[in-house]
Amino acid sequence: MNIDPFKFQRTYEYAFAVSDFGITTGRQEGQYPCAFVFNSNETRNGTFASPNYPGLYPRSTECYYFFYGQSNERVHLHFHFFDVEGVLPCEAVSASDYVEFSNYMIRDRKYPRHCGQLKEFDVYSDRKFFRVTFKSNDRLDATGFNASYVFLDEEENYTMKIPASNGSARHGEAFMKLINYITMLLYDTYA
Repeated sequence: MNIDPFKFQRTYEYAFAVSDFGITTGRQEGQYPCAFVFNSNETRNGTFASPNYPGLYPRSTECYYFFYGQSNERVHLHFHFFDVEGVLPCEAVSASDYVEFSNYMIRDRKYPRHCGQLKEFDVYSDRKFFRVTFKSNDRLDATGFNASYVFLDEEENYTMKIPASNGSARHGEAFMKLINYITMLLYDTYA
């Protein structure tokens, strides 16, 4: 029997059920398709990443990372690698993927959305609960992010650090010197 290779065709379809999105840390939350819980009474520190990191993250995906501390704890996140497709301000109008931070279950306007290629940066929660949302659209993709977390006691020093643009640290330092100088003049005048 002769088979003409140009006339013989077979189609295969594969379906993969991805349940953990390649994320190996945290406890998966069944209420959402892609959600992971990090609880300080289970472990005080660890790592988390975007789906499929260090490979390309999937398109049209929304993942939640919920951090639950004790009443006297806050969460410190350190992003070691960050490459999320998009342009500032990372909104729908720019068709950007993004990472969003919140002290609540809803959007927290205190924290700007993050997208693009960023150098290492830190984010600190204000409360014992913190939510990180990763959202990708159906257009482009990138590598995503890799981060570590630690639950801090409230007494420990913590501040929110945002990646600085060129020169902003120098301007901030000069501004603080000016404020201190004015305060000293006012104190000498009215004391």
